Amino acid sequence: MKKAVSLILCAMMIIALLTGCVNKGGGSGDKRSQQTKIFDEPEDSPEPDGPEDAGDSTNRKKADKDKKDPGSSGIKKKPTQPPVQESDRNEADWAVAYLNVIDKLIEKYGEGIMKENAFYGDSCMSGVGVVRLIDFDGNGTYELYCAYSNGESPLLNKQVIYGYDNGLITLMEERDVSNPGTDVSPSVTFLSKFGKVFLVQVNQIVDGKYYALENGRLQVVFEYYYDFWEEGINSVNGTPVTEDEVMYAISEMEAGGDLEHIDFYGDDEGSEITKTWETIVKIWELAQ
Repeated sequence: MKKAVSLILCAMMIIALLTGCVNKGGGSGDKRSQQTKIFDEPEDSPEPDGPEDAGDSTNRKKADKDKKDPGSSGIKKKPTQPPVQESDRNEADWAVAYLNVIDKLIEKYGEGIMKENAFYGDSCMSGVGVVRLIDFDGNGTYELYCAYSNGESPLLNKQVIYGYDNGLITLMEERDVSNPGTDVSPSVTFLSKFGKVFLVQVNQIVDGKYYALENGRLQVVFEYYYDFWEEGINSVNGTPVTEDEVMYAISEMEAGGDLEHIDFYGDDEGSEITKTWETIVKIWELAQ
């Protein structure tokens, strides 16, 4: 009996010793042995301030690469718009200024329209009938030409020209339009030559002036006087000449250029009025 008890006690001691060895070696009986290695390091270890603190650790280098710009506090910056080009800014500025001019003229004299006129026997333009953008001096910035009826005539009888240089400039104050015939024939003529545009002003055939934009003003650069009724009073730029010499000087002035002539009456289809509205729409779009 004692021998049997001794055997049982020995067996139990062997089992206890074996069980203790398993637990001490990291077996499933010790819950702490199941925790991950990360808890062996301080949980609140500071992040490196920059690449100089990152060391050679691959993970830290990647963290530095992914790190947002210093001072951003982790907030993504709003993408900035591309800077406005000076040419675009200038274009919008002069467009706004010209649009204000057109609005005031229309408010005062009415919109450009075609209407029948019994006195002249044809349809004619009235109101603010002709609006054009013209680069008179070829510098890449448009000037504004406007012709309108100021109420003294059913036809367009006045014209002005504006420019822009850090503000609106009056290049030509209000004056009568051309009347190149012996009857009532208001119109405007533009001569395009050598990259410039000249305003041609002719009155009753005999008195002609060609204006060019120089030094911020529209100035006379060529003029003639021609009277086919009387000899001895014809001239070119103030110098007396013969009738033939007047005609030759005019042809030389216009040689190599293109002439655009706009009659202010007789346009039954209203094509010039259409061009006026297309120009106004273009200016409005540029002003936005």
